[in-house]
Amino acid sequence: MTLAIDFVSFAVDCLHDVGVLVSFDTDLIPAMEFVLKRPTINCRVEIVGLNSSKTPKRRLRVPGYSLYCYWIDASFYGTIADTTDYNL
Repeated sequence: MTLAIDFVSFAVDCLHDVGVLVSFDTDLIPAMEFVLKRPTINCRVEIVGLNSSKTPKRRLRVPGYSLYCYWIDASFYGTIADTTDYNL
């Protein structure tokens, strides 16, 4: 939930020109839609997808929008993944 709130609030406050989400959590789609559908928000939405020979390509999609996708492999994803346990 924190990622979705940050994504939207940073876009609303014009704190970034491009918001790139590195996640496969479909719960983030409403946050992406919010940013994409607001004409007053001047922020591009881009995503990172996982391209693996062992599994089908995975990426977030927002119906009606063509989002630029940076494709990465599983070994690179392992170097950038947030392994923090947020369950306190």
